[in-house]
Amino acid sequence: MGETRQSLGYKGRLLYNWPEGYCEEELRFRSAEQFGADPYDVIVVGAGVVGCGLAYRLSRYKLRVLVIDQCHDVSEATSKANSAIVHTGFDATPGSLESKLVTSASRMWPEMATKLRIPFKQTSAILLAIDDEQDHILPKLYKKALENGVEDVEMLSAEQVRAMEPNVSDEVRSGLLVHRESIADPFTTSVAYAEVALENGVDFVLGVRVSAVEDAGERLKAVVCEGHRFAGRIVVNAAGLGSWYLAKTYGGADFHINPRRGEFLIFDKLASGLASRILLPVPTPTTKGILVSPTIFGNLLMGPTADDLPLEMTDATDTTPDGLDRVRRGGMKLCPGLSLWPVVATYAGLRCNCEEGSYIIRANDNIPGVMSVIGIRSTGFTASPALAEHLIEQLAEHCGLELKIDADAVDSRPMERMPGWWGERPFENPEKTANKPCYGRIICYCEQISEGELADAIDSPLKPRTIDALRRRTRAASGRCQGFNCYIKLAEMLAEKCGIAMERITKCGPGSEIIAGEI
Repeated sequence: MGETRQSLGYKGRLLYNWPEGYCEEELRFRSAEQFGADPYDVIVVGAGVVGCGLAYRLSRYKLRVLVIDQCHDVSEATSKANSAIVHTGFDATPGSLESKLVTSASRMWPEMATKLRIPFKQTSAILLAIDDEQDHILPKLYKKALENGVEDVEMLSAEQVRAMEPNVSDEVRSGLLVHRESIADPFTTSVAYAEVALENGVDFVLGVRVSAVEDAGERLKAVVCEGHRFAGRIVVNAAGLGSWYLAKTYGGADFHINPRRGEFLIFDKLASGLASRILLPVPTPTTKGILVSPTIFGNLLMGPTADDLPLEMTDATDTTPDGLDRVRRGGMKLCPGLSLWPVVATYAGLRCNCEEGSYIIRANDNIPGVMSVIGIRSTGFTASPALAEHLIEQLAEHCGLELKIDADAVDSRPMERMPGWWGERPFENPEKTANKPCYGRIICYCEQISEGELADAIDSPLKPRTIDALRRRTRAASGRCQGFNCYIKLAEMLAEKCGIAMERITKCGPGSEIIAGEI
């Protein structure tokens, strides 16, 4: 409770903008002065995979960096609800910035995942042509992949497709095999970026809504948050679907974005044998269509839809009967056998659709030193490491960011930060359970998550203090029963370890209390 940043080994500081009693007092944000009086070199607005990835890369340099987000955990908006596929960029528009970044990043991922202890698996993908028209389109997609520098692709006959994936539709005419398409853990990715950034000195404040970016004179910008002001030399607007509102406050060049909702189905793990690779439909001019894919967690996933919503509906992450029906019908065209298997969860995510295009980077956007990062689509998960490098290059070239390598900075996480559900399970290690019996006490039986793993997550660098944050780090309450049997146990652990009253334990931050009234 009384430990300092230095004694914990983390140079940066993370605070939550929460009322008294919702977390330990030393984790509560009360004023900007808690972070010191010196201005920041870079303030990043947005703690999704783009913002956290940028913070991770910036932390290698001798810079003072702050990350601000209105959510109560990193990666809690668009970045948490996608298909978690690491794309090769085979189908991107040749010559585009998106193509450059995605194809480059896809080659970074295996080494980066190892360094950051991110669960990652190369599965490959097959585009399935299920009618004559699609059969004629596949050779064009093959050529497009080569133009994008993705050369490890090959055309498959219907017989070859069925030999690889026996459960695909009988209607399959041909296929396009993309060898390096992969899957990864989207939650651990942003957490890992942020943890390394924190260790290297980056500060985080969560639960704070940024209301404006202003020119404060003397080459400084003021980031205004609910009456608080942070001073910085450079501000990066990586606020995703909130980027339009923020850009209006500093007079940035106009653009038009809206949420595009994608709905998904998650199938029981017993159905996982029906597909070992990512099964992709042939895309249309308007959508990439409904896919079927393994997840890194051992389930099969089906989705997404692509429904455009008005800009003001940035919290419309509810699923709909119509949307889920379209997902099911679209996915069954690729893998009909899934119709016999139960769905254990559904979810919806909002990705950013931009009329002006994707991956729009505007340095010195009306105010010198303000950068707008706009229209980062669902490929942003894949592109995040290469995009971060690109943004830093642009900041140095156009905004005068001085880059001096910090020889003491780390670029990896220790082995014990790998999630316990990946690889050898903690309860399967006799030595570990003998030394710490808590690793043998299972709390979540669906996912077989132990008390020790949950305790480790609670004590981890970013100090998760909500049930959702614990779920994303451990997989607890994410299995077949979706927390029916362990949800209260998670709340009790948080309450006991952190000294928080049960009525102040929340699902995803203040306002989402899991208990109504006193107990």
